[in-house]
Amino acid sequence: MQFIQKMMFYMNGRYGMDELSKVLMVVGLITNILSSFFGGWFLQILGVAFIAYAVLRVLSKEKANRYKEFTRYIKLKQKIVSTIQRLRNKQAQHKVYKYYKCGACKQKVRVPRGRGKVRITCPSCQNQFVKKT
Repeated sequence: MQFIQKMMFYMNGRYGMDELSKVLMVVGLITNILSSFFGGWFLQILGVAFIAYAVLRVLSKEKANRYKEFTRYIKLKQKIVSTIQRLRNKQAQHKVYKYYKCGACKQKVRVPRGRGKVRITCPSCQNQFVKKT
């Protein structure tokens, strides 16, 4: 019980563990495991660097800097996730819709498949063009 109290006292005022620290730890461990299979010293150093940075983040008292890093990580993660979701959605709709680019403004226009020749009006610039769906 005394060890837990000492740890709680030591961690008081520290940033602590967040999602970015967990990701860095996991990436570091995976990199170290891969380095043992491929025998690369560079991968091992890189893995140790990831783990060391994760520990530095956990034990840091500079909460503002760690929070800024975390918000940058969340923005990057959200950008990647939204791109993947958009691509999955487009792939799922690929059999139902056909995508064309407007010749004037380069806006992407979605048209239902199987309608034959259709006159498409661009919603942005009102340019009209005929395409086969």
